[in-house]
Amino acid sequence: MSDTENFEEPEVPKTKTKKPRKPMSDERKAQLREQLKAARAKSNEIRAKKKLAKKIDKEEEEKALDEKIAKKVLSKNPMEDEIKSLKEEIKSLKESGGSNAEIKQLREELNMFKQGLKEQIEKAKKKVEFKEPEKPKEPEKKIEVEVKEDVKPPEPQVAPPPKFKKIYCSRRGFIQVPV
Repeated sequence: MSDTENFEEPEVPKTKTKKPRKPMSDERKAQLREQLKAARAKSNEIRAKKKLAKKIDKEEEEKALDEKIAKKVLSKNPMEDEIKSLKEEIKSLKESGGSNAEIKQLREELNMFKQGLKEQIEKAKKKVEFKEPEKPKEPEKKIEVEVKEDVKPPEPQVAPPPKFKKIYCSRRGFIQVPV
């Protein structure tokens, strides 16, 4: 080695140190805890409201389906005719000024018919189950294959290239996604 050669020392990367946070006062900590409690309570309240709304929507959908099933299954039920006639009778009694006792009696009868109709709908729902009918199993057939030496095997089919759709992503820009 000669005196003219310069040796460079490898550079050590400098690490940046984070500035330490100022210590938080007890008052500020208490304030933040109170804010956190309030925020959690509010979010729980919102979640409960959404849950209740979903439950109500689901019940309404089920009622609509029940009515649809009832109309289909019990298309011409004799009870419906009775219910209609009782409603008309109650209406005519009200118009003519009939006694309250008669009207109450007819309403009770009407409620009994409605209850009976509701029970029939429940029975019909239990009877009507939508299942796929089972297909009878066919006995297995044995197939005999003759192999010819002169026959070339079929060429493999090439699948068409996949189709892509361009979508904009905020992180990556436009990307292609197979459809």
